[in-house]
Amino acid sequence: MHRFRSRFGPRLNFKFRGRFRPEAKNLTLARMRTGRSGKVVEVLGGRGISSRLSALGLRPGLRVTKVSSMFMRGPVTVQLGNSQVAIGFGMANKIIVEPEEPPDDMP
Repeated sequence: MHRFRSRFGPRLNFKFRGRFRPEAKNLTLARMRTGRSGKVVEVLGGRGISSRLSALGLRPGLRVTKVSSMFMRGPVTVQLGNSQVAIGFGMANKIIVEPEEPPDDMP
């Protein structure tokens, strides 16, 4: 462990640097509960993932509802208007959503 620390010491820092800083109100689509809806705030990643998701109809500013997901890792199904789209867990982890407040009549 000493060799590892001395060799990679100053570069081994796992803080967020210039990337998405998680806030209390925003979370990823993969972490959102099933049945909840929210507004897409940001898509992390490069141009490839953002173009792929925009081709599916998932863009920032759009309201989405999480329909289902698998336990641990697996596809995540979201509803965009009248259509449903299934995306992978890795892609769902790169979509930042601002969840809507649940209604007062729901527990």
